[in-house]
Amino acid sequence: MRCYHNELVVRVSKSDAGEVGLEDYLISRKSLIDGRLEAILEGATIPSVMKEPIETALRSPGKRIRGLLTIAAAEASRAARTDPIVTAAAAVEMIHTCSLILDDLPAMDDAELRRGNPAFHRSFGEDRAILTAVALLNHAYALVAEAHAAASPRRYPATELIERISSAVGWDGSIGGEAVDLHSSSRPLDFETLEYIHSRKTGALFVASAAIGCMLANGSRPSLAAVESYARNLGLAFQITDDILDVTSTVDELGKDVGQDAERLTFVRLAGIDGARQLAGELIETAIEAVTPFGAAGKRLIQLASMVRDRSS
Repeated sequence: MRCYHNELVVRVSKSDAGEVGLEDYLISRKSLIDGRLEAILEGATIPSVMKEPIETALRSPGKRIRGLLTIAAAEASRAARTDPIVTAAAAVEMIHTCSLILDDLPAMDDAELRRGNPAFHRSFGEDRAILTAVALLNHAYALVAEAHAAASPRRYPATELIERISSAVGWDGSIGGEAVDLHSSSRPLDFETLEYIHSRKTGALFVASAAIGCMLANGSRPSLAAVESYARNLGLAFQITDDILDVTSTVDELGKDVGQDAERLTFVRLAGIDGARQLAGELIETAIEAVTPFGAAGKRLIQLASMVRDRSS
């Protein structure tokens, strides 16, 4: 199993990032993201037939892990302004919600539940589910551009930020990973295919989320390489723990269908539960190693990695 290392790192001076407990930190940053999504709703012109689906999607009770990653990466890179970062965090959460809506469709996973509620298409029909997902994705691109325009000074061009996002959800990103995953039941079990699926299905958006946070904070190229290495390992570990939870948890614990991956390629099928846990742990350690040279400013990134390793839902 390959861990993603990065030799280019940057040292930063000690910060006060650790003064607030992790739980309070997560609540405060999630509140910023939710507030930005609510503001988007308040300023939107939505036809009545799409109003409830769009509102439901933007107010979905997610953990906001990807948006938190954007903010934490920006803070580790000493972001001077908050507003552009929160806007970008809202954008990646919209992209994630888009992916969940599509994943749950009858042509995909045909899910019954998501986050304790009926899967989106079961509440609003397949037509409005697809339209909502596409609307979220399209608006997310605009938000990333908006975040870049609001940032000053700007080390990175807007095209580079957009390219990070579009690649993450493109044919060599989550689309590619999902497609291979959906059609993997007849494939032989091998690490290379599993790594391809997980590094793209989940990992690609993790990497883009961290990258745009660092870029909007005008982090250096070595800083950008470090947070991308961190997020690449973290995203792969996150998906492996997802596979573990799919076979060790109940519907009530996860708030979504379980046993969905029984016929697909997963690290649990290949390495067993203990082996998968060991792999996830190794990836988390490599992720932490990538951002340790940030010093105290990178503490939240380290804490997020530990949270992913220990998560139970």
